Amino acid sequence: MKKYILVAIICLVVGPVSAQFRESQNVWRQLLWDDEKLNMLFDTRIDFQDVVNRHTDDERLFRGQTIRLWLVGEVVPGIRYRLRQRLNKEGTILRDNYSGATEYAWIAFDIGSEWTITVGKQGIMIGTFENDYNGADVYQGTMVFNDLDASKTGINFAYKPGRQILNLQITNSDSPQFASEEFSKKALAAHFMWVGDLFDEFIRTRWGYSVFQHTRHKVYQWITLGTQINVKQFTSEIDYYNGVRNMDYGYMVDRDDLGNRYVHDQSLSVHCEYNFGKWRPFIKGTWDKRYDKWSESTAYRSLGIEAVAEYYPFSRERIRDLRFYAAYAYKNTDYQGMFGDLQNGEKHTFIIGTRWLFKAK
Repeated sequence: MKKYILVAIICLVVGPVSAQFRESQNVWRQLLWDDEKLNMLFDTRIDFQDVVNRHTDDERLFRGQTIRLWLVGEVVPGIRYRLRQRLNKEGTILRDNYSGATEYAWIAFDIGSEWTITVGKQGIMIGTFENDYNGADVYQGTMVFNDLDASKTGINFAYKPGRQILNLQITNSDSPQFASEEFSKKALAAHFMWVGDLFDEFIRTRWGYSVFQHTRHKVYQWITLGTQINVKQFTSEIDYYNGVRNMDYGYMVDRDDLGNRYVHDQSLSVHCEYNFGKWRPFIKGTWDKRYDKWSESTAYRSLGIEAVAEYYPFSRERIRDLRFYAAYAYKNTDYQGMFGDLQNGEKHTFIIGTRWLFKAK
């Protein structure tokens, strides 16, 4: 009798476990072979750069600008995920329990046709089209784009009435740029962004407003406006950033003891591109201004211009995004106020390279 009872118990225990194991195998098999459920992509950009500086050392080198691994898919209709891991960056574990090399790790849930909720580490909803680009696709960015801590853990609510998307996002705000040291473990940020589509994509918008907690009673505010105009194969983008934060910009003024200072930053960029098919040339101009609120004077202004020619030689689906490019970028920095004794900085950058976001599975 005891033997029968023991056999029955084993069947009751092993049966469900075996079924779960088979189910896990089935899910893994679907993830491995079903492209809707799992896509593995490698994101690469390799340059040869020749940098000529007016007052500092020149540089000449081959450089791996980007090496990333993406996992992207839709497990069931309406539930999507994305993981983007940088492979050439230190993986220090941050306060949110994600590695600093993990740029995205989120799950999105569609609720009906008009609502999407995204949870996890994600790009913060800062406006402008420049900020929406994959960083590997930007050759010379604005000052704000280059040093904005733009990937945080939180939750985003997206409401999609017609062709518009209205976003409300709440994220951590522990970056030294925004949160004071004593408040960094409690600081949050709120982001509002309108992703607009007007006149059948003739005008598209990425207009944003962000509020970052600095202390319990003080916040830092940002306005970010991006407007895109599309006329057949021609695209023009105008982006503007305006806000305050704490920055150690000693590397810009050759000061090791500058430390974090309270600054008002503005950046403007104008990007114009024409799509000839395999050839896609564009020009981009940038303007930056940093006002040091502690010294109550402008620290510096900079003007930049770049010309880029991108060539897409292939038409097959797997390799059609592989491109080669040549770029020339120039930036002039005019030091003012407490740094007015510094000579203007000039930087010429010549780049040739290859870029590919390709599907490995």
